[in-house]
Amino acid sequence: MSRYKGIIFDLDGTLLDTLSDIANSVNEVLVNYGYPTHSKEEYQIKIGKGFCSLIEQSMPDNTESAILKEGLEKFINAYHKNYKKETKPYGGIVSLLKALNNKGMPIAVNSNKRNDYTNNLLQYLLPGIAFSAIYGERPGCVKKPDPQAALEIAEQMQLDPKEVVFIGDSKTDMITARNAGMDSIGVLWGFRDEAELRQYNATYVVKRPHSIYNIVFLESAVTLT
Repeated sequence: MSRYKGIIFDLDGTLLDTLSDIANSVNEVLVNYGYPTHSKEEYQIKIGKGFCSLIEQSMPDNTESAILKEGLEKFINAYHKNYKKETKPYGGIVSLLKALNNKGMPIAVNSNKRNDYTNNLLQYLLPGIAFSAIYGERPGCVKKPDPQAALEIAEQMQLDPKEVVFIGDSKTDMITARNAGMDSIGVLWGFRDEAELRQYNATYVVKRPHSIYNIVFLESAVTLT
């Protein structure tokens, strides 16, 4: 017996620790312009709204639009070289996803990372995992917290949104879940803190990946914070 019939995961900060490769790529661009760089901790707050937003937040205030556009192109070139260097699944994620696959639970990914990188990273780092859908940032599809992609995934799963749980590490994911009419699970190993997840009404907050399995399958050993 399970509480939900389908699961949608965020990518960065939820399934994969992408922070170092993103931070190093943006800093490479900033150094090229002679701009101040940022720490990895500062990038934790900047990540989550797509590449364009990341560059806008990382470059100095009042940077000209032409420089922002050029900087975005330079970042994409840098990230293309770096995105597989240090990125890896968080501990416990692979075993969780395998267990969900073994249970026949449909799982999908909805990320604001560009669609090609989202798919490439999952194929590279999680090659044995079956996803029913992988949606990154795509032309014609608005980004999270708009629920468009999440609702498309639920329809693809042939499930009512109430039967699907959305899992992520940030307010963007919690708001996406609410906008889609889904419950949410906020994870504490990602880029944001517990206060943010609770402020934006996470249905559950978990410290470890195995707690997700416990929640979904109504196991008694649920580990919540």
